[in-house]
Amino acid sequence: LCMWPTMMHQYLTEALQWRAQTDPDHVLYVLLNAKGVAVCTATCVQLHKRAEKIAAALMERSGISIGENVVLLYPPGIDLIAAFYGCLYAGCIPVTVRPPHPQNLSATLPTVRMIIDVSKAACILTTQILTKILRSKEAAASVNIKTWPIIIDTDDLPRKRPQSVYKPPSADVIAYLDFSVSTTGMLTGVKISHSAVSALCRSIKLQCELYSSRQLAICLDPYCGLGFVLWCLASVYSGHQSILIPPLELESSLSLWLSTLSQYRIRDTFCSYSVMELCTKGLGGQTDMLKARGVNLACVRSCVVVAEERPRLALTQSFSKLFKDLGLSTRAVSTAFGSRVNLAICLQGTTGPDPSTVYVDMKSLRHDRVRLVERGAPQSLPLMESGTILPGVRVVIVNPETRGPLGDSHLGE
Repeated sequence: LCMWPTMMHQYLTEALQWRAQTDPDHVLYVLLNAKGVAVCTATCVQLHKRAEKIAAALMERSGISIGENVVLLYPPGIDLIAAFYGCLYAGCIPVTVRPPHPQNLSATLPTVRMIIDVSKAACILTTQILTKILRSKEAAASVNIKTWPIIIDTDDLPRKRPQSVYKPPSADVIAYLDFSVSTTGMLTGVKISHSAVSALCRSIKLQCELYSSRQLAICLDPYCGLGFVLWCLASVYSGHQSILIPPLELESSLSLWLSTLSQYRIRDTFCSYSVMELCTKGLGGQTDMLKARGVNLACVRSCVVVAEERPRLALTQSFSKLFKDLGLSTRAVSTAFGSRVNLAICLQGTTGPDPSTVYVDMKSLRHDRVRLVERGAPQSLPLMESGTILPGVRVVIVNPETRGPLGDSHLGE
């Protein structure tokens, strides 16, 4: 069984079916609310059956063919995961999109519309509440609601099974599309193949030493990058249990994430910079109160903050310093860059040396040269080691224009 990932299944759909047959009652996902109560769980067989229902609904609708893009519009939760596997079962390509904010449709709905248009989605899978929002007068003030693709509300689907589960002809075909909006407001889409999914999930499995008796706590948005992979893919691949904490819940319960780590004695957890910032600013003066409530973070072996931007050293350092009083090891906190392209580069391991930080001259960097300077030097920029290269992988850094070799100290890709 431990040989499963590399030896038996090439696709996540096969992995989920295999888990549903061999270990049906194993709980893969636990979703927590602001009070830390498990409001929803999914065993292997429950997730498989929910995916089957969604696949049957997609296959029955005319106008949705194999290979079509399908937008998944859900709040962070298990419905999103079931819809993702439902798409794969039906041979469709899922595109996860952050749902619009009901109180701020004018600012958030145009991005949803843009991703739907750019991806040429044939269908939207969503909830009953979001279906009403998409068709509302308020939505009509921001976008053209008459030209939405087919909308399928997945809340109360009939209990049906698809005639068969789709199997891709090759691992090189697209598994899903990963769209994100950069800090400068630019929309970027990346096509992720089935082989890339396997490589990424395998690297996380190896580096985090994941197997079915392990638990991961995830406090990240599940819509793109590494956040999406950890929320939707990794548990089905590795069999570990994911405790899902929607970051929005922290706004009404600041200590939710840290209390969960202590309560479940979590060894590995992933969060975003915004979560780390909320805890640092909001709980700074409350460590004594948390200690009195029995919150103990000595169990945490790795706390990985997923950066889709530059590393924020001051924030990670103040977080480590602040919660050292609750038993958090300073070695536990590290940064992973949520790269959706370099799948050979993996998370920082727990057994290797501490990640190193170097400082480079920004003026030289603008001319594609790397010049090391002392910490605190004017015009210096910290570069942080993030992740290790997987065994057996060779990395070649080249000039991006010529694809040729680089001289010493030159910046390449």
